[in-house]
Amino acid sequence: MKRVRQKGQALVEFILLLVVLSGISFAFVGFMNRSLSRYWEYSVNLIIDDKPGTKTVEFP
Repeated sequence: MKRVRQKGQALVEFILLLVVLSGISFAFVGFMNRSLSRYWEYSVNLIIDDKPGTKTVEFP
């Protein structure tokens, strides 16, 4: 009887671990997408708004 409970516990632990790792992965990808999109948007605006004669580039 004890053996059945241990198998069930291992399954539950595996599912919880899978859910936690998936959540961390999705959060990381979402954060990176937002960060990269802001960086690319800033870079494109820097190129578009380039004024002739300025030789300095300032990053936020």
